[in-house]
Amino acid sequence: MKSIFEANIARQVADLCKWISEDSITQIDANMSLTRDLGFDSMKLMQFFAGIEELYAGIALEEWFIAHSSGGRDTIGSVVRFVAGALPRAAAE
Repeated sequence: MKSIFEANIARQVADLCKWISEDSITQIDANMSLTRDLGFDSMKLMQFFAGIEELYAGIALEEWFIAHSSGGRDTIGSVVRFVAGALPRAAAE
């Protein structure tokens, strides 16, 4: 079960994905891969990374993406868990 904290992050991440896709994607699921399911190319990934950094100051997704890009593991849920886990660290720095 997701906490309210993670649910809020998930909503913001989904809204960001919809905005980047210019609302061509209406349903966002936690198991969807940014590259495989949403079809994010390098330009859209850069927009996504920048959007996350704007929403959550101090959080950079580059290392997360390197670790999760193969095999479709770059999922919305994975991003949400990464952000939720990084927020306390980012706030402390």
